[in-house]
Amino acid sequence: MTSCKNKKIEELNNRISELETINLKLRDSINQSIYMRIISSELIGIPNKNNLIPNKPNKFTFIFPSIQKFPEYSVYRLTKNGDEEIRELLYENHKESKFEFNFIPKDDKDNSFELLTEFDLDSIIVQIPGKIDMSISE
Repeated sequence: MTSCKNKKIEELNNRISELETINLKLRDSINQSIYMRIISSELIGIPNKNNLIPNKPNKFTFIFPSIQKFPEYSVYRLTKNGDEEIRELLYENHKESKFEFNFIPKDDKDNSFELLTEFDLDSIIVQIPGKIDMSISE
């Protein structure tokens, strides 16, 4: 009787090991699919107006054109201070495929900005940059 129980326990343990291996392969496959979808995406910025207005908010809507749901991501504004790159967090754990950003040009030469979206896929960080260059209205 003990021998039968031990054999059954051993069979169950073997089955658990098999299922854990299958589960790991499935998780890796899903992560690979999500990774491929993200790296093949593009970030599109749509301005509310045709020209930037200095010293006033200029609204932009950014989208990832996809009907599939995206994993959570963060959005940063990138600026430079000399050789140092500064990352200002705009959105954290964002779940929507679109977000908005108001850009306020400091003067008539400040006609561009850069954003960075960052996806944390467990062991891999995927970054998708976005840059807007526009003319300034007089």
